[in-house]
Amino acid sequence: MSTCNGALLCGGRSSRMGRDKALLEVHGQPLWRLQWSKLRAVFGEVVVCGRASQRAEFEAEQVRFAADTEVDLGPLSGIARALETAQASHVLVLAVDLPRMSERYLLRLWEAAGASCGAVPERAGTFEGLCAVYPVGMLPLVLGRLSGPERSLQSLVRLGLEERLLRSVPVADPDLDLFENWNAPGDVAP
Repeated sequence: MSTCNGALLCGGRSSRMGRDKALLEVHGQPLWRLQWSKLRAVFGEVVVCGRASQRAEFEAEQVRFAADTEVDLGPLSGIARALETAQASHVLVLAVDLPRMSERYLLRLWEAAGASCGAVPERAGTFEGLCAVYPVGMLPLVLGRLSGPERSLQSLVRLGLEERLLRSVPVADPDLDLFENWNAPGDVAP
C-alpha cells in the first residue's frame, strides 16, 4: 500500500530575499508554519528539511527536522534528505516559498501518483519539482545527481520521467496562481 509523508524544504540561502524566507511573517505567523500546517493537514507526518543552523528554530517548535547533509547544492539536497528520512513509500515536497499552495491541490497531486510512481506538476514545459510527489525509490537518482555536475531540478525530473518514477500532471489555468514563488522582497504580498 502506498503512503505519503510531507516534507517542507526550507534550506535555501534566501540571498535574493535578503533574509530567511521561512521566517517571513504571513497572517501573524512565520511562513514555514503556514506551509507546514498545510502539509500536516493532508499527510499527518511532516519533516522540515533545512540548513543545520535552522535546527534550533524548528526543534523549539517541536517540529521534526532533518538537516541537509549536502549544503549549498540547491533543492536536490533537501529532496534527498526528505527521501532519506521518509517513513512512507512517497514524499510530497513543498518549498517554503510557495505560499499560495492549497491543501486541496496537495491532495490532488498525491492522488495523481501511482504505487511506485510520483507526480510532478508541469506548465508550459517547465516542471514544478518543488511541489511534487517523489517515490522513495527515486533516492538513488537524486543522490547520483548530487554527486555529479548536473544538479538542476528540471534535469532530475526529466530523468525521473524517463525512468517512469514520475508522471507529469498538467497545471490547469485556475491553479497557476498556486505556484507563485516569493524570491525577492517585492514578491511578498501584504
